[in-house]
Amino acid sequence: MLKQTNRLMKYNQFDLPIVLIIYKRSINFDLIIKSLRTIRPTKIYIIADGPAPGHEQECHDTRVKLEKLVNWPCTIQKNYAEKNLGLKKRFSSGIDWVFEHEDRAIFIEDDCIPDPSFFRFCDELLEKFKDNDQVMTISGDNFQFGKLKIDESYYFSRYPHVWGWATWKRAWSKYDQDMQDWPINKKNNWLVDVLTSRLSALNWSYIFDRMYQNKINTWDYQLTYMSLKNKGLNIIPSVNLVSNHGYDNAATHTKRKSKVMDMATDTMKFPLVHPSKLEWNDQADKNTDRTVFLNPISMLSLVIKSILGIL
Repeated sequence: MLKQTNRLMKYNQFDLPIVLIIYKRSINFDLIIKSLRTIRPTKIYIIADGPAPGHEQECHDTRVKLEKLVNWPCTIQKNYAEKNLGLKKRFSSGIDWVFEHEDRAIFIEDDCIPDPSFFRFCDELLEKFKDNDQVMTISGDNFQFGKLKIDESYYFSRYPHVWGWATWKRAWSKYDQDMQDWPINKKNNWLVDVLTSRLSALNWSYIFDRMYQNKINTWDYQLTYMSLKNKGLNIIPSVNLVSNHGYDNAATHTKRKSKVMDMATDTMKFPLVHPSKLEWNDQADKNTDRTVFLNPISMLSLVIKSILGIL
């Protein structure tokens, strides 16, 4: 069924549902669709937030452009919000809608460009771990920057990365956009036991406080909370398979380029080499803490907040 052509894995048929999450930016559509054409998925779901005031035409044009670009035989199901819901409500309600119809899916946002091998990577691992409740997500991102040599095709992390990712209905059923049990769980001091350092626990506790207080309008920190609370395993590829190009003034949150933005992608080699143990890679997560979550500015901010009694 599979054949390799010019290092890109092509499928005769790809039945796994692909979910495209869009808003008002279509600059990356040509590259995303080029990658999708290598697998020609038979089922595509499109989730779109409603326009904020002044962006009605942009949102309309973005939807029309995407629908025209998907020009191979497939079914397209659309969930377009009429009003602007914001990241938190739109993502969670959209993903809820997908899992009313499917038991697993791959998710791509409009600023994330995947290498075509990402899809086969997700497909094989979604099948392999479909009945393992400990495995929560599959990511296309790798933020190790060569600091850690990984002999296998992937490792297990505490952290889900969502710039191109996949999951199952069984895992998503544990998601709570409002993190209702955070105040109770916070008192148990369990983050110190789950994470790689007290500083990391302090950082995430501060983030989860702000999420619970509705001071941050996003959806993915809740996914991290879900995974940490359940001691979940998140699959991270040994090479970077997805590049996020979503940094500019049109972005909702990311206005400036960071080290993890616009990264080069590689192609996953098959057959996959699986880790011998289902356990977190502590060194990889420490590297991710330093690179993504606890850079020097973040650490200084935590120290200042601690001195001021904000934490």
